[in-house]
Amino acid sequence: MSSYLVLDAYNVIGALDRYRDAATFDAARELLIIDALKAAGWTGRTIVVVFDAHRAPDPRKEESRAGGAVRIVYSAPGESADDEIERLLTKLEGSATVYTADFALQRTALARGSARATPREFANLLDELPAITRNPSKPFKARISERLSEETLRKLEEIRRKAQ
Repeated sequence: MSSYLVLDAYNVIGALDRYRDAATFDAARELLIIDALKAAGWTGRTIVVVFDAHRAPDPRKEESRAGGAVRIVYSAPGESADDEIERLLTKLEGSATVYTADFALQRTALARGSARATPREFANLLDELPAITRNPSKPFKARISERLSEETLRKLEEIRRKAQ
């Protein structure tokens, strides 16, 4: 039986500075998806990111990334992300946690036997990820000497030589 994290995507984007500070709305969406991929890899849980596309002319769309570890769903025209999440909760086999600040959706999740969490709790989950997972553009430095400035390394070397 699987365990799922379900993200009310635009609700999470609107609630957290890390996404609101993105240069464009598309960049915020992509950052959320990247964060979902990282969280899925670290937690081992399937993450479903649901975007509200009820004003878009395109039909409901679903895509899978990382071998199904992250599913991205765009609601159908005339349907909200909330509608999609409610339907999804009845179909999922296993436990689910819904990340949203929408009180009505939180109540629906609880009524369907799922847990609810706030967008801030998703940010806390991301903060718990190992540093190498949090920021792929910054290389992980495993050795202390790689983290210290040249001046600090020089001073430490002086101390070491004096102690001999």
